[in-house]
Amino acid sequence: MIVALTGASGSLGRQLCNYLPRRGWEVRALVRDPDAFRRLRPGIRSGRCDLPETLDDSLLEGADVLVHGAYPTRLTDLEQIRRVNEEGTRRVLEASRRAGVRRFVLISSLVAHPDAPSYYGRSKHALEGLLDPARDVVIRPGLILAREGQGLFQQMRDAMRRTHFLPLFGGGQQPLQTVHVDDVCEAVARALERDLSGALNVAEPDATSFASFLRMMARRLGIRCLFLPLPFTPVLAGVRAVEALRLPFPLRSESLLGIKALRRVPVLEDLRRLDLRVRPVGESLADLL
Repeated sequence: MIVALTGASGSLGRQLCNYLPRRGWEVRALVRDPDAFRRLRPGIRSGRCDLPETLDDSLLEGADVLVHGAYPTRLTDLEQIRRVNEEGTRRVLEASRRAGVRRFVLISSLVAHPDAPSYYGRSKHALEGLLDPARDVVIRPGLILAREGQGLFQQMRDAMRRTHFLPLFGGGQQPLQTVHVDDVCEAVARALERDLSGALNVAEPDATSFASFLRMMARRLGIRCLFLPLPFTPVLAGVRAVEALRLPFPLRSESLLGIKALRRVPVLEDLRRLDLRVRPVGESLADLL
């Protein structure tokens, strides 16, 4: 099987580049900087993908599957994020259809919902609607736990190490379902091997509170950390004011809204379809930290 992969240099993408070849599959990487990627992964064919303007369509020729995992994590301008995410996803999907790629796999999120408070959650839900549920696959992971990357987990881990302080917005009572990055890779592989289609929620079945999760992280890291409850609304207003002035700030309004969007989602039926055990948060943290 030949799998083309956007976002191959990201946290999940890098792991898929390790994981899928062990299944005997050929991976083709679509990344912003193919030269840098080739130096790190000389055995994987790569091409440029800088959405929405640039996409090396040649990597789609003869591919069986396209896994679309690209999402801008470093951008702060919401309009630019919209262009990259929405126009870019449409371009990748249309290009894959023209090239005759049989299946399209979208990496979405457990927070994808039409009424999500965050743009991220609403946009992921909207993009899911572009796919054909009879042939395509939507993978909705919970909070992905991985050693590398620039996602929410890595941001919290690094802030904890650097400052020994983390705020608990709304008291930290939001329900959180996590997933080890290896379990996401296994879900992608099994969905393709079993010829599954439609949306699949992939996360631990039991939720833990956001506050409990942070305390578990601190214990695993061996850090004495201060957790300060903060009201959500005034903090969000302050962060948005800083963003409007385009000042550098370690906290983003989208991250805050992502925390607010957390809700418990049923996963057992989808895990049964995949015949997959997702390890609980304590087991994931023990492995990664």
